[in-house]
Amino acid sequence: MTALVLDKTDYDVLNVVALKKMATAQVVAAASGIAEDGVDAVLAGLAEQGLVVVAAGSALPTDEAEPALKSAAAEHYAGVRADEGLAELVDRFENINAQFLTTMSAWQQIDVGGRKVANDHSDSEYDDKIIARLDKLITRLRPLLEALAEHDARFGIYPTRFAAAVDAVDQGRHELVSSPTLDSVHNIWFEFHEDLLRTLGRERVE
Repeated sequence: MTALVLDKTDYDVLNVVALKKMATAQVVAAASGIAEDGVDAVLAGLAEQGLVVVAAGSALPTDEAEPALKSAAAEHYAGVRADEGLAELVDRFENINAQFLTTMSAWQQIDVGGRKVANDHSDSEYDDKIIARLDKLITRLRPLLEALAEHDARFGIYPTRFAAAVDAVDQGRHELVSSPTLDSVHNIWFEFHEDLLRTLGRERVE
């Protein structure tokens, strides 16, 4: 069976739902830049096509969602995939991403007597150093985000989300570093990486 080729708005909404695994219309609107009432209408259409299930106010992707996104990305992002300058930035991103993963591990665990133990965040000086490293890595991500935004404005939403999370962390809300249930630095970075791979038609490098 040939996968559906979604129009761009349908793609943008379904992409967010797939990235988040479950999302309300409000969450999709914030991540996609589409008005919330418009998201509701798109979700209804996607549900009719069997690409999402909407229950209790949240949308979840079906098994058919990923093939549809893959087909649509190949069509909508042919220009992105052919951009040689962008490809160089993406190659640099792999190195930045590896540093990000190492930094997140350092946030979650500390070395005590040669053993890794959970970071209880009682050492504010240590935590502040990790936060500063994360801030620098986000800054290094900016050229790639700007280059992607030239092809598709929705990538310009990621810097805004990162800025909101970092501002919250700077105000003492350290849960915005890695919380799995909030729009944390970790979640935004993870979603961007998945979004980037889908856009470029690449597989994750383990």
